[in-house]
Amino acid sequence: MVSFLTQFTQILDFRSLLEIWRFAGVFDIILPFLLIFALVFAILEKSKVLGSNRGIYAVVALAIAFFSISNPFLTGFFAILFANAALGFAVLLVVILFIGMFMKEEKGGMMWVGSLFAILVFFWVLNRSLIESGLQHEAYAFFSNNPTLWASIVYGGVLLVIIVLIVLMMPKGDETALEALIKKR
Repeated sequence: MVSFLTQFTQILDFRSLLEIWRFAGVFDIILPFLLIFALVFAILEKSKVLGSNRGIYAVVALAIAFFSISNPFLTGFFAILFANAALGFAVLLVVILFIGMFMKEEKGGMMWVGSLFAILVFFWVLNRSLIESGLQHEAYAFFSNNPTLWASIVYGGVLLVIIVLIVLMMPKGDETALEALIKKR
């Protein structure tokens, strides 16, 4: 009886349980499915693009999640992307902790630094994921073979920045929206 218990506890340690889950598809099918479903559902619910019926949101999110996991190539990319995203979140957490240690009461400047760093970490995670999944050359070929796409991205980005600046500079009562935003923080 004692030997059975020692064998049973040796087999069912936490690392073995994680390996069982990995072989069962928890990490490359079930978790990406749930994450994609939750993200699509949240985006649809927040944007209200399909009205206010949550059932429609659930059906659309379910369909997109099933389509995304039906391709084995995508599930492999999602596994790499989410692992790198976890690494990126850990880096951001450390940066936020360091900024919090040295930050004074003024939050406006540090907010911009944190946002800029978050954008840089996003592109770092995306680059790592493309390299690890072997898609870097395909992405480069796609963008280099479509110069009008680059022009659209550049012109769209410039137009977006101009629109955001105009909205922030528009007067809102006695003060501009930018002044109200700075005052609010």
